[in-house]
Amino acid sequence: MKNIKKKQFQTADGSPTLYMEKFDEYYHSKHGAVQEAEHVYLKMGLDFWKNQYPNVKKCRVFEMGFGTGLNALLTAQKATQLQLEVNYHTIEAYPLTPLELKEVNYNDYLEATAKVLFDQIIEAPWETSHAVTAHFCLKKMKILLEDYLPEQPIDVLYYDAFGARSQPEIWEDHCFAPLVDKLSPGGVFVTYAAKGSVRRALQNLGLKVSLVQGPPGKREMIQAYRPLL
Repeated sequence: MKNIKKKQFQTADGSPTLYMEKFDEYYHSKHGAVQEAEHVYLKMGLDFWKNQYPNVKKCRVFEMGFGTGLNALLTAQKATQLQLEVNYHTIEAYPLTPLELKEVNYNDYLEATAKVLFDQIIEAPWETSHAVTAHFCLKKMKILLEDYLPEQPIDVLYYDAFGARSQPEIWEDHCFAPLVDKLSPGGVFVTYAAKGSVRRALQNLGLKVSLVQGPPGKREMIQAYRPLL
């Protein structure tokens, strides 16, 4: 993202994130980047789904907003831990360069094995599937949400876009339909947001929607799922 000013920010749990001046937004919660990602997307998303289907060995994850690659990193680690084959698709309209991603400086926070894994994720080619580990296959795509149609069914959907204050166009009702349409029966949709308009949009698309405990610094978040047929 040339000519868009960004600066590093250390969050409350010690993990770093970026502040983007163009959108007046942080990529993660100031209360803790890793804590937020682990709670919203791992605990309430992937872990919740796996607990419903403990014998399933494959999972298809879609992430709206690759950002700094943190959710992909944590999911790759979790995939190995669970011995779960994760096929991970993610889109990003404004990708950071590998240099910018390294300047986020996760290396001062991550353990050695995670540093290697993070480098593999951010250096993976775009627009093509890449086996990062034996349990984590990644496809990163540079595309606007409005132009994207999911390529595979989705078991776990991470909606991690910048907030509606700065990008209201990606929180409108019609934005969710193409993604939710590909959510498999029993599939889970999670986002840090708790807006009533988002809840109603997901309910209108046939999902069972709940407000559950949010990450540190946020009281609630949305967790939704498609009922089994």
